[in-house]
Amino acid sequence: MIQTGNRKAHIKNFALAASLLTFLGCLPPAPPLVDPIESFHASADSPYKNLVAAVITSDNTKSAIKYTRDMEARVRAANINTDHLFLGFDAVLQRNFKTTIKIDAGDDASARGADLIVVVDIHDVLRTSYTDQKFDATLILMTLAKDEIDAVHGHGSSPTHSSWWGEGWGKAAELSAEQAQKELEANLLSSPKMLEFARAHHGTEKKTGTVAVAAPERLYSDVDKPKHHLPEHPDDFAIVVGIEKYSNDLPDAQFAEHDAAAMKEHLLALGYPERNIKFLTGSRAVRSSLEAYLEDWLPRNVKDDSRVFFYFSGHGAPAAESGQAYLVPWDGNPNFLDKTGYPLRKLYGDLNALKAKRVIVALDSCFSGAGGRSLLPEGSRPLVNNVEMSLASGGKILLFAAASPKEITSTLTEQGHGIFTYYFLKGLDGAAKDASGIITPRGLFDYLKPKVQDAASRQNRDQTPVLDGVTSGNIVTFQ
Repeated sequence: MIQTGNRKAHIKNFALAASLLTFLGCLPPAPPLVDPIESFHASADSPYKNLVAAVITSDNTKSAIKYTRDMEARVRAANINTDHLFLGFDAVLQRNFKTTIKIDAGDDASARGADLIVVVDIHDVLRTSYTDQKFDATLILMTLAKDEIDAVHGHGSSPTHSSWWGEGWGKAAELSAEQAQKELEANLLSSPKMLEFARAHHGTEKKTGTVAVAAPERLYSDVDKPKHHLPEHPDDFAIVVGIEKYSNDLPDAQFAEHDAAAMKEHLLALGYPERNIKFLTGSRAVRSSLEAYLEDWLPRNVKDDSRVFFYFSGHGAPAAESGQAYLVPWDGNPNFLDKTGYPLRKLYGDLNALKAKRVIVALDSCFSGAGGRSLLPEGSRPLVNNVEMSLASGGKILLFAAASPKEITSTLTEQGHGIFTYYFLKGLDGAAKDASGIITPRGLFDYLKPKVQDAASRQNRDQTPVLDGVTSGNIVTFQ
């Protein structure tokens, strides 16, 4: 949600009032607690660990706090304390920002030195059953000198509980708040606009007594937000990986995190539940995380009727001697691929072993070692004639790859995406559907291939996407 307009008028529209006690004003008067803000330090791998946030709350939030306290009085016999419901929203901010400042209004002098204002807006809704509690939470993120830059959302939901006078209401509220907090943090960490804002302000120094916040260069693309939204499929699972900046002084894989964030949005629109999508970017995308989710999490959760989607945007690399293709995690080293890389052969084997009815793999990487999103062990020459990235016969995987083993991948700077990912998402969002509203594997590839080839040719490069594996059935059916 992007809006323009006067900052003071925007803030007034949210009816911001009253300073916060640990942001949301919900700590009980006793026993005395230490203010968590005073000793807080951002998570080491948070993209916002260098940003200072000035935090205010809306009237919706204060009303939700009052309502839950009123309800607490009615269910006190069940020994339920609703104060903790709001502390989780407070913790989302604490985990992700370097410092937080409590302010009363957007022009509060205490906001000087902050990078942005965070408006916390939480709405607590009792649904028709009177026991099914729902929390809607929004963080409105604005620069101090500009208009609103982004809004991220969390929506809670919980099953109906039979007992109104007792822990039924409290449990429903607790589950809903927890779900809203998780979604809120996940959306904050995957917001392309916020990630670009954080990069633009990494290490920015403030002028004394003023707020020196330059408008960042942001990435916008017409594929970032899908146009279609399908019903949720509760048994579908996805792993989405985007690695742009690597450890070990490796070259950047330009726009890889933007690719991954857009891919996640499209998977949500296709019915993959938020709770079933593992989104790994930056230092979260280490080899141990790939192993854990591919070799443990998926096998434990995937069912016979599940769809599974694996997406990777980042560097690939060929082994110097064998020519085996590897994905390069954040902590990967092309000189020690067998110890630090994730082999495609193993990826395919792990996914083929799942009980799922359909497995789709999309790789915006290349494995030639000749440039683009590919690396090569030091002292080696590109192994363009000896890279093994194809699927074995007899599996259940449908593979879309950005380029053939002999080619390198390209990007669309004006869109902030890899060429492959950009056209893959356009096709997935309806450009590749047939007259009956169906997207088949072949239909998506037939749309994707010439688009990628033409875009790469304009950059004086050759890039030919690859389709392999099980091409029967449908990918998307639009109603």
